[in-house]
Amino acid sequence: MSEALPRTAEKGLVLVVDDEALIALDLAATVEDTGRRVLGPAFSLDQAERLLTDTTPELALLDINVGAHQVWPLARKLRARGTKVVFISGDLSLANLCEDFLEEPRLHKPVMPEQVMQALDTLSAVQPVSMNQAAE
Repeated sequence: MSEALPRTAEKGLVLVVDDEALIALDLAATVEDTGRRVLGPAFSLDQAERLLTDTTPELALLDINVGAHQVWPLARKLRARGTKVVFISGDLSLANLCEDFLEEPRLHKPVMPEQVMQALDTLSAVQPVSMNQAAE
């Protein structure tokens, strides 16, 4: 059964995913300080998937290791929907990164609010590349 995808990302909506509640809540507060709206925060990948049932965020702040799982399948789904992603992790070693996402911005924990704000502002200014354009 194919899943219906929302057609366009909701401008100003940011998905926050981190299994550490204090970090997720801090990231959410930082997002709100920029005037954007928060989707979540989600403390698990399952919770993030449920949040994406009816909406597509413009941006996402994703911890790489969420519980016992890595975030790559969720990140692929978000990218296919046109969501721009920032990865936030305590381990940004190449061994922990997925080759599909080496070009996406990454922030090393502990992250300062100013770094998050700058990353969100930078990504908001970048026009998304559709999958058709990327293949050309």
